[in-house]
Amino acid sequence: MLKKKPEFKENFAVSGKCEAFYTTGKIQFTKNGQSLLSICDGNLRCFQVDDGKVTDAVERFEGEEVISFLLAEDDETLVTASKNGFMRQWNLSTKILQKGWKSGHIGSVNCMAFDSSTTLLVTGGSDSTVKVWDIVRKYITHNLKGGKGVYSKVCLQNTGSDYFVFGAADDYEIHVWSLSNSKHITALQGHYSTVTDMVFLKENTQMMSCGRDKVVNLWDITSLKLLKTIPVFETIESCFPIPKELAVPDVTLNSNDTYFITAGEKGVLRMWSTLSGQCVFKQAESSIALSEDSNYQGSLIIQAFYVPSLQAIAVVTYEHNIILYRSEDFTIKDQFVGYIDDVLNIRYAGPKDDRIVVATNSSQIKIFRLPSFSFQVLKGHNNIVLSVDVFPKHKEILVSGSKDNNIKVWYIDSDAAVVNSVYTGYGHTDSVTAICCCRGKSKFFASGSEDTTLKLWEIPETKPLVAVKLLISAYQTVKAHDKLINAIDISENDKFIASASQDRTTKIWDSTELSLLGTLRGHKRGVWCVKFSPVDLAVVTSSGDGTIRIWSLVDFSKLKGHEASVLQVIFATQGTQLISSAADGNICLWDIKTNMCIKTLAEHKNKVWTLTSSKSEEYLASGGADSTIIIWKDVTESERLAKLAEQEEYILQEQELSNLVHDKKWTKALGLAISLDKPFQAYNIMDEILHKHNENVLENVLKTMREDQREALMKFSIEWVTNSKRYYPAILVMNFLYRNYDGDAVLKITNMQKYIQEALPYLDRHFKRIQKRCQDMQILTFLTAQMATT
Repeated sequence: MLKKKPEFKENFAVSGKCEAFYTTGKIQFTKNGQSLLSICDGNLRCFQVDDGKVTDAVERFEGEEVISFLLAEDDETLVTASKNGFMRQWNLSTKILQKGWKSGHIGSVNCMAFDSSTTLLVTGGSDSTVKVWDIVRKYITHNLKGGKGVYSKVCLQNTGSDYFVFGAADDYEIHVWSLSNSKHITALQGHYSTVTDMVFLKENTQMMSCGRDKVVNLWDITSLKLLKTIPVFETIESCFPIPKELAVPDVTLNSNDTYFITAGEKGVLRMWSTLSGQCVFKQAESSIALSEDSNYQGSLIIQAFYVPSLQAIAVVTYEHNIILYRSEDFTIKDQFVGYIDDVLNIRYAGPKDDRIVVATNSSQIKIFRLPSFSFQVLKGHNNIVLSVDVFPKHKEILVSGSKDNNIKVWYIDSDAAVVNSVYTGYGHTDSVTAICCCRGKSKFFASGSEDTTLKLWEIPETKPLVAVKLLISAYQTVKAHDKLINAIDISENDKFIASASQDRTTKIWDSTELSLLGTLRGHKRGVWCVKFSPVDLAVVTSSGDGTIRIWSLVDFSKLKGHEASVLQVIFATQGTQLISSAADGNICLWDIKTNMCIKTLAEHKNKVWTLTSSKSEEYLASGGADSTIIIWKDVTESERLAKLAEQEEYILQEQELSNLVHDKKWTKALGLAISLDKPFQAYNIMDEILHKHNENVLENVLKTMREDQREALMKFSIEWVTNSKRYYPAILVMNFLYRNYDGDAVLKITNMQKYIQEALPYLDRHFKRIQKRCQDMQILTFLTAQMATT
């Protein structure tokens, strides 16, 4: 039997949200380094570095997809280019649109550049043309041709008496035009693949260019000649000179030399000398670099640049994460997730449940600190991590399973920037799809795989003093199902293990020897999730057939409410409720006793793959295919306390209102009745003023009231005027407004026109009734006078 049911948790509020803010294009920091701009799903977004908040940088236009943008040095002038060929100029701080125009390019605008005065804007398109715009006078000044293909980079540079435009296109050449005569001066030849970046050195007399041909070229801008080619032995996406004040440990910098940093294919920052052409410093430990057996092909770093205000090097990774490295030693200063991808599994971790461990569609595990959502990356797996779990009694130990067929054990109690796996478990012959840690003080866990086997593992009691990679082996193995295992759970007393499979069955096992105790059949599709009740000998399962079933030794009951596959289910409120998530993006809260859905949370926009709750059950974390992690807070108790406080405040104000009426403080009493939104109380106060005093006293009270209070009285008057017994104070209020406001001022009062239209029929009715009563009084007076004469 279930224990006595506590109060329902019916109200949930979004406590925190981590969603994608960078998916395409490149990022740009503001000059103060407090925020960065990026393109996400066709919209320009602004990410605040301090608190992690994501907002729209500028107004969204329906049907328009932003594909490139550029923020000027003044941190105010912003230009965006849309896929439909439309360009807009904004003021970033006010989000005011200053101008919009057609780009003139046939196709998209891929890159842009300002001149030093933020007067001229250069755009490079996919139509083999470069255009120059005067954004102050708002017209096109030059249409430059000569290159072939899509432009990847454009620059505008003053070289003394003339302005030169540099553009790198798909023909592997850097084209140079003079703005004074619009002539194509030359094409700088030296690269044999796409040019990815161009920067200027030595007071703009030299230019450095890099590309995917694994070389960096140094050019003389005055003579437009190649000075030197430096082989860097990797595809380069970004290069930039180091600031003069930068001091690198164990490296002596020559004041006559120029040094630059490269970033690209290998995911490692390297410093080079332009004089010697040699690498003088290499990043010791990179959180981006992959293992040798990884099958990823492409550059691990897609953008890198120096942020002076933060004294850090910003790096954008191939997984769309942003990492800030300290400029003095290239160690991690901060990290931000730009794109999460599908959220496959979430678990709370840390002694205070102040972290969440997240498995996304990646080989890396992300650990987020709450509430800021700053994160840490765990590297070790060579393929997508499918499942993670944390020991409830040992919150510092994390276990993960991956598509690389391996299991890894991590110790995450350290605050170090890099955490490595300590133990690796081999034995599964296919993807590890499910992991579950025991609930007690022991350190064993179960794993399930696409190879249909269920394994038990044990972690040694003592943690190694030296961070070395050790092997562990399963001490029990059984072929559990006919198809892949989707989920595993261990009972609260660690005696039973439940496994759920795509073969539509759930099986209960003895945790000592993995002997089969029973098979639960009944679902019509694969079983996605299984959980033991924390208080009863019961198991809950959810399936692709859209049902949730609770099983016991005798029979089972069934909850049904989702219109799509039920992907996850967990117990809540001491086992008296269930929380489930489904492929339709909804999260439902169920009462087990009544089989009723109490609450539906519809914040997600796609499948909700994973659910987990904190130990106190105050917070719930959910993640899914919409690349969003949402932290929900149970606000039932706080709302109940707020309601009680509101009731207490209401009672105190009622007493205060009674005291004000008793003391004949009419203005304060009437103002309090208005603030409490009590039309009847306000009527009684005005009626008492009229009975005990006269209309002049009421008018003096109205004169001392604020404008908003008079407007509220006008609203109340519409309610009074509908009643033949209460219309008189309403007429006095209307007369007061008519005498003390001119016509235009009356109409400026909020909803005044509506109030007048509603009141007119009733005023007409009252006027006719009073007019008839006056006529009756005249007749009565006449008859009385006639009777007196006789």
